[in-house]
Amino acid sequence: MAIDPVVISPSSAKESRAGRFFPKWAIFSAAMLGVVVLVGLIKTLLPAIGMAFLLAFIWSKSITTRRY
Repeated sequence: MAIDPVVISPSSAKESRAGRFFPKWAIFSAAMLGVVVLVGLIKTLLPAIGMAFLLAFIWSKSITTRRY
């Protein structure tokens, strides 16, 4: 006995999307957590980068201006 292809209905877009559903609160929570981590990284790294540039500037000036 063969299966008639008309009898088997194709899956609709709604059914195929049902397995990939994320609640809005989870998406917003993940986005907020990402923003908090990004701001924390910027707050941590920006002063360190600025201090490195300042030290490099001071180092370059101390090497070039040796006039005793």
